Amino acid sequence: MNIYKKNGDVFISNHNFNLDKGTEEDLKTSKHIYLLKKGGKHNKFRQVINSIAQVEDRESLDYILKKEESLLDELIDCGRLSSINTSFEEWEDIYKINPLKKKYKVTVAGLGDVGGTLSIGLRLLGSDLISQIRIFDLDENKVKRWEYELNQINYPSNISLPLVKPVSFDEVFDCDVFIFCITRQVPDVSIQDVDVRIVQYKSNAEIISMYAEAAKKANYKGYFFVVSDPVDHLCKKAFSELNKDYTFPSDNVKGFGLGVMYARALYFAQNMNIDYFKDKGRAFGPHGADLVVADNIENYNHELSLKLTELTTKANIEVRRTGFKPYIAPALSSGALSILSCLKGEWHYSTVAIGNAFLGIKNRITDYGVEIETYKNIDERLFERIKKSYERLVEFDV
Repeated sequence: MNIYKKNGDVFISNHNFNLDKGTEEDLKTSKHIYLLKKGGKHNKFRQVINSIAQVEDRESLDYILKKEESLLDELIDCGRLSSINTSFEEWEDIYKINPLKKKYKVTVAGLGDVGGTLSIGLRLLGSDLISQIRIFDLDENKVKRWEYELNQINYPSNISLPLVKPVSFDEVFDCDVFIFCITRQVPDVSIQDVDVRIVQYKSNAEIISMYAEAAKKANYKGYFFVVSDPVDHLCKKAFSELNKDYTFPSDNVKGFGLGVMYARALYFAQNMNIDYFKDKGRAFGPHGADLVVADNIENYNHELSLKLTELTTKANIEVRRTGFKPYIAPALSSGALSILSCLKGEWHYSTVAIGNAFLGIKNRITDYGVEIETYKNIDERLFERIKKSYERLVEFDV
């Protein structure tokens, strides 16, 4: 393992770089160590290393496994190691830019049921984090309506809430966070026995491609968040389009669909008196048919987990049978609440790019990049379920 120094920072790598040599003493005394990898531009730019499995250049599902027995274990256990993907030519200039901000300017594109409800959540709960909510929709009356309504939401105590401002299409990427809530057509409530999320892919993929082109034209470098269905597949599409004649790190593309799946699983677990689920339960994978719910990440019950998964996956169908579209819980649990947690650097459910897929998993953004939750001694049956879900996402052709 080579040791390097630059501008007072210490780096290690299995690769050779034209940097000043460092010493083992530098490793002991430096507050933080950067691992230099060559992973290709489809891999994350930065990541907190919390398992030796994440040291490899090539990303794989093993990244979620907590593996030890390495000379780097002490650095990992102390939270002193993160990786930098040197496939990005400008890495030396940007590796220290903090991915978290004190305040964010946010754009919500698409003011349908989900986009409008999500904006309510951001307005009510984002006063300490969001400086401005910029809204856009092709329907000018929707924009006018939501500008009126949102700006007239206030607390009796007169807390200062984020200003809601209409913007034109040319201005949507004048922000720190772009939130894609656009759906060309939501299937009618009469469609009950199919995964309506996948049904929406083709038309929504065409729209997200258009926005990816606009982002490149604006030289956009902020976050590109996807809330529209199918979330995980649209993340892959957006990332693919963003990296045609342009460089956009996969770290900055995140999908928000798993939050509501966890919330639904929690709802059913509570109805079944599974009290431990709120602490030990987990959700993995896409916002759809390949979802994986685990009743207990430490003491896994396979049959119970399959039951919770089935109930959770079909929850939207049950709402549709009442004659209503299931958008309130997704807009808030997956949307507003998860997005705010993400921007605060808190643990939440969203997608993380791993290899050639965007996998829904518990993660957080830190000063040194994304950190995914890892699992020691994970049940083999659970890992196989996650693996199958992941492989389906890898295989999906955008």
